[in-house]
Amino acid sequence: MIGAVSGIIIIIIAFALGNTLPRFARKAFRLAMLARISISVLNVMMGGQMIGADGDANGVYLHAIERSSNIEDLTWDLGTLSSGISGLMNVHALIQWALGGDSFFLAHSVSLLGAALCLILISKSWLLLVPSENKRLPYVLLIYSLLPSVLTNQSYILREVWQSLSVLGIAWLSLYIQRYGYSVTRITGILIFAVVGISLHNAMIYMIILLLCGGLLIQNKISVTRWFMRPTRLFKCVFVLVLFILILGPLIIEASFFQTIIDGRLLQSADSFSKIAIKGARAEYGKLLYLERPWTLLSAFAAYQMMPLPWRFDGIADLILFAENMFRVLLLFSYLYYRKKLTQLHKDNMDALILMWFMMELVWSVGTVNWGTAARHHVPAVALLVIAGLASRYLVKSKRLCTGKRQSFKQLGTVNE
Repeated sequence: MIGAVSGIIIIIIAFALGNTLPRFARKAFRLAMLARISISVLNVMMGGQMIGADGDANGVYLHAIERSSNIEDLTWDLGTLSSGISGLMNVHALIQWALGGDSFFLAHSVSLLGAALCLILISKSWLLLVPSENKRLPYVLLIYSLLPSVLTNQSYILREVWQSLSVLGIAWLSLYIQRYGYSVTRITGILIFAVVGISLHNAMIYMIILLLCGGLLIQNKISVTRWFMRPTRLFKCVFVLVLFILILGPLIIEASFFQTIIDGRLLQSADSFSKIAIKGARAEYGKLLYLERPWTLLSAFAAYQMMPLPWRFDGIADLILFAENMFRVLLLFSYLYYRKKLTQLHKDNMDALILMWFMMELVWSVGTVNWGTAARHHVPAVALLVIAGLASRYLVKSKRLCTGKRQSFKQLGTVNE
């Protein structure tokens, strides 16, 4: 009972976060949160047996409950934090111990708080990137929230919501630094989001470093397609990246995959993992990447993005996943179609967001052989694609921009409530 009350309080706090947004975005925020709460409540009522919630999600909860009964035995060393999921279990164990004991609902409410923070960061990123299109923000929040994989996986007791938060945090602070400059607080914020990301999956160590690279391009106004044109700013990017890596060094070194980099076995390790992951499940599309044939990375990436295709359908869930996959493809084509009509500043920023999305998806695709797992892996970075795909369309349709001219944020407009 106490745990359920604590869960309700956390959800109220999550809803209250919406009041930090401009008034025109608050209704969409609340609707998006109501959709997530509905999924969480249904999963609680069904005992954790909804689609996608009966595996890892229940496992995280059960391990957290077990650890909460021996709270003094929790370990917080770097090895634990870099293990991929143990740190998350420890946090849930602390919450259960401090706020009411064995409560399935309480555990879901924590994920809902993370989902609310994701919506806040999407809003802040959108308002920095395209302030002239602030009235479109409610549609962005709803479209993102109603993507089936986002709606479900961010409502269960899974790490995807926190992975999403770390990705969005780095993107938002990069845009913020571009506009307002570097500060100790902003750099510290990026490092915190990076630490959160690294601690949530073994493979996130690579993705976070790649995300930091993309973020540095945004921060220093370097074009993805013409990065070599600004050698001074490029040198600054390299310097700051090395600084980030040095600060994160102790955590990176403890990561289980780090040794594969040192030994030069990175691709071999991913290859072995994909073989182990094949278990004969219905949703498997199989191992498509072969090290001796590097070009097979393209087929692995394509299958990761597109499966299940219609001839592999075996129920409504497969149809929903296919529709979501097609929507992501549509967003990408939308961006590519409208890109040439964007101002140089918007083009550079959204190129970097697309690059960050692509790099994360490419890393995930290397070791993924199952479209159910792929659906979860799409969640952390999909907000970047949603922002870039919708922003490019809205900006060009609004006819406010002059093709090819670089404009400052002041020229692009301001946010009015």
